Amino acid sequence: MGDLLENIIQSKVKRKLLKLFLFNKNKKYHTRELSRIIEEPISAVQREIKKLLQLQIIIKYPEGNIINYFLNTQNPFYEDLKKVVIKTSTEPREFFKLLISSKSLNIIALYGESVKAPMKFSEPLKLLIVGSMESEILNEYLKAIMDIFNREYELLYYSNEQYKKEAENNKKFQTILKSKQLLYLKNDFKS
Repeated sequence: MGDLLENIIQSKVKRKLLKLFLFNKNKKYHTRELSRIIEEPISAVQREIKKLLQLQIIIKYPEGNIINYFLNTQNPFYEDLKKVVIKTSTEPREFFKLLISSKSLNIIALYGESVKAPMKFSEPLKLLIVGSMESEILNEYLKAIMDIFNREYELLYYSNEQYKKEAENNKKFQTILKSKQLLYLKNDFKS
């Protein structure tokens, strides 16, 4: 399927600018700073800035002899544009960073079709998680992430003890653990 955003917006510079502005909506940038941050020539940045200004996606804000630009959150398409850019620029696994840093979770892994990039939108995200976090809290967090992406998920969640038992006794579980389609995002399991 490739990068959906790349197919919608052909200009690499415009895609980079949109991502930067949408993920940093309260920041203002001048042209040279934009060029440095997105690592693109200043002439290309100036050309795309002009187009984004015409579409009223960004606003020009002169300060002394410097012209800064910032995101126009009053644009009627702001929310829709933000959703498209977020959904096409990131995959759910990038949102698992908070889970990964959690001390109460020892293993976080994707398995099955979830490991392939890009992920298939039609398939539920398959997660294997081992730890001591309350399952209600974990499910609330996962639901919030999946709502952003309008995705379903299948969760195998085990305590450390349950995980050991399943790994020793459950053939289906052993198949998942031995599969080439298993991607650990975190593996701090201590036997």
